[in-house]
Amino acid sequence: MTIDFTILAAALSAAGLLAAFAVAVGSRRRCARLERRLASAEAALAAVRAEAVAAAGIGGRVGERLRRLDQLTGQLADRLGQIEVRGDGRPYDHAIALVRHGADADRLVSHFGLSRGEADLVARVHGQRKAG
Repeated sequence: MTIDFTILAAALSAAGLLAAFAVAVGSRRRCARLERRLASAEAALAAVRAEAVAAAGIGGRVGERLRRLDQLTGQLADRLGQIEVRGDGRPYDHAIALVRHGADADRLVSHFGLSRGEADLVARVHGQRKAG
């Protein structure tokens, strides 16, 4: 039996081409799958970024509202103190006690709603005497 090497070479060449074609088709399929996965991951990342931006915006607005509420709470507490002091009918007693602990006329005006003249008078009469 004689082997024709040209036919054998052609057969081997055809087999090699078929193998290369099969590898190329398989690689193309894997590449297409990877591209789909990449597109899906990119879409998921874009959604997470959008949610993060929305959450940051909400957090900023919540922080601003908390700061405003703190300011209002402080203002209301001051006002309530003024109302309670006036409600007693003895704002001067509380003002005198505060001056004796070192408060000045400005504080009396802001805390007790006294006029500037009243606050100055209470501060001079009941304030700590300076060594002179």
